[in-house]
Amino acid sequence: MRFTKWAMLACLSLGVAAQAAAANEYPSRSVHLVVPFPAGSTTDAMARFLGERVAKALGQSVIVENKAGAQGSIAASEVSRAAADGYTLLVGTNSTQSANVHLFKKLPYDPARDFAAITQFTMNPLILVVRPDLPAQDVEQFLAYAKANPGKLNYGTGNTGSLAAAQMLKSMAGIQAMEVPYAGTPQAITDLLAGRLDFMITDISVTRPYIEAGKLRALAVTPRERVVSLPDIPTFAEAGLPDYEFVAWGGLFAPSGTPAPVVDRLNQVFVQALQSDEAAAFFAKQGQQAAPRTPQDFADYVVAQTDLWGELLAAAGQKKQ
Repeated sequence: MRFTKWAMLACLSLGVAAQAAAANEYPSRSVHLVVPFPAGSTTDAMARFLGERVAKALGQSVIVENKAGAQGSIAASEVSRAAADGYTLLVGTNSTQSANVHLFKKLPYDPARDFAAITQFTMNPLILVVRPDLPAQDVEQFLAYAKANPGKLNYGTGNTGSLAAAQMLKSMAGIQAMEVPYAGTPQAITDLLAGRLDFMITDISVTRPYIEAGKLRALAVTPRERVVSLPDIPTFAEAGLPDYEFVAWGGLFAPSGTPAPVVDRLNQVFVQALQSDEAAAFFAKQGQQAAPRTPQDFADYVVAQTDLWGELLAAAGQKKQ
């Protein structure tokens, strides 16, 4: 019995020593950030901005890989099966980590079981934009037009944020419109610009250039407070829907079982990048807000968000596919 206890203690000591050694050597090669949405998306821009700066701190290249589809499930599933060594990470969002469990009857990964939280990146307000020839200059006119033309308007969704935000609008305002789903936001924006879609509620960063050029008309933003970088655009609450409030988010995850020292090292370098003046300026332009957290704080936040997304999608009438 004594021998068995000593053997167990020896094995535990060896395991701790191996983890410490791995952390001290980390990283010894390139780190891959898997983005669950296409190039040109807000999540992609965020990953590339942070990856470039974190690479300098780590002394290794950070490679961004885009694997879009199924509301981010393809990328999340792939990372969940990767080696738990800190070299393959998921730039996860409310889609992959909180909403998908409420959207799909069968999900090829378990957000709670298969991932270790590293840090939140940002809070992401969304914005309602319409094609410029739509006869609506503000939310009141938009809702009046939608009610006068039930079911005739269509809108694009490129992620669960745009999906839930639009469903909330339809439910709260009592309007009918047809959803057109896309693998990512950039393709939906292309069709909105071409007049094949009537409106979207989507990321500010991908719409701002077209708003400024007069190619899209912005009617409202989704948070409770106005977005600092778009001070002239009212919130939905100000525009006549007092209970409307919605914010998406993104962050970083490793496969479950990744050594704690590696998770802590990644948290350190990404939080440092997020807290820089350069990041503050970048995210303000994107219409986002940096929101770094400790691994435990972020893990707790994701659990609470998963419950919230269940409530949001149920209230919006969204059923599992």
